Amino acid sequence: MKKINMLSKTVRLLSILLLCFVIMNLFTQCSKDEDPPPPKIVRGTDNLNCSDCTPLDYMEGLMTATDNGGIFGAYGMVPSQQWFLDIPHSAINWASAFNGLGANLTGKFMYFSLKELSFDETNPANISFEANVLLNSVTTGQPLRDEGCLLSTYETDATKIFEVENLAKIKTLNAKYNTEDDGYIIDAELTFLGSTHPVIITLYYLGQSSYTGYKIASFEAEFTFNAISDFDLSSTSVSDLITVNMNINLRNTD
Repeated sequence: MKKINMLSKTVRLLSILLLCFVIMNLFTQCSKDEDPPPPKIVRGTDNLNCSDCTPLDYMEGLMTATDNGGIFGAYGMVPSQQWFLDIPHSAINWASAFNGLGANLTGKFMYFSLKELSFDETNPANISFEANVLLNSVTTGQPLRDEGCLLSTYETDATKIFEVENLAKIKTLNAKYNTEDDGYIIDAELTFLGSTHPVIITLYYLGQSSYTGYKIASFEAEFTFNAISDFDLSSTSVSDLITVNMNINLRNTD
């Protein structure tokens, strides 16, 4: 009888231990499902700089070019072994909800410049740049809008080029690694329509590629700003919130 009681106690103890093990395993599994390990972030060691990334004669050459020959002629105005902004293969795009509620109105700027750039994958504190867009180079792909009130909304006209009132400028203040992916978070200032306000840019470096006679370094970036409440943009066609996407290719000729 004592042996039976002893065996019964042992069985109950083992059952309790097994139940505890199953419960702990379930909690552990739930924890794993709810909290996946953070993604592995891999960065390289590239470092590139340019102090005059859009030489004036190069930009003027592009503005007067009428075919590919003119584009390559403009490329030839930049000294070899120097990084510069490849304007024909880059883009500055914007989007905003029509009337603040509808589908996006979109547009882009045909001409823009990169005054200077410093990029260091190993130390984001060394990342900085300054860039401008020519406001009157805006196009939406809709001639009826482009030839209408768009330029007056930007408080400029077709005769201007590098006048202050025809430029929107972005200048970085500081940068840091994005802890969630391989991008960078950049504090910057946007100057537009005579006002300056802070913006936050998300930047991604896509790396470098080599081709016959030249190489490129590529970036993608995005930021948003409040055009109406911060910069007093006078328009009922767009939302206050504007999203800007920058697809940037730098070129370096051998």
